[in-house]
Amino acid sequence: MRKIGESMTVFSRDGSWWTGYEIGFKEIDEWTCFQDKNNQFIYEWDIVLYKLDPDNDYLKGVILWEENAKEFGICDIEEKSFIPLQVNGVNMFSKNQLEVFSYLFLNPDLQRRLGARDD
Repeated sequence: MRKIGESMTVFSRDGSWWTGYEIGFKEIDEWTCFQDKNNQFIYEWDIVLYKLDPDNDYLKGVILWEENAKEFGICDIEEKSFIPLQVNGVNMFSKNQLEVFSYLFLNPDLQRRLGARDD
């Protein structure tokens, strides 16, 4: 299940075919309002390749919601640092600096290591 904004919810069993008909799920992914370099929507719990500097190599991170700051950001997989997607309304990444790589729910070991939970 993915929530897109306040009014739209879509459902999929495989992440490829989406429908408006409800399917029972344990986890709900929220849309971040960002797209990656392939125009793919970026959701909470997506594993992304990202660049802090457009001229540097890609790093791996997970899109997470930071409850205290009330914002989405990237939790770097190696350093476990949190980089907000926006600061004071300014996007910290361009589309070309982000690429969806995988999904956290397909990687339960990584999910446990990061302490990520869907609350």
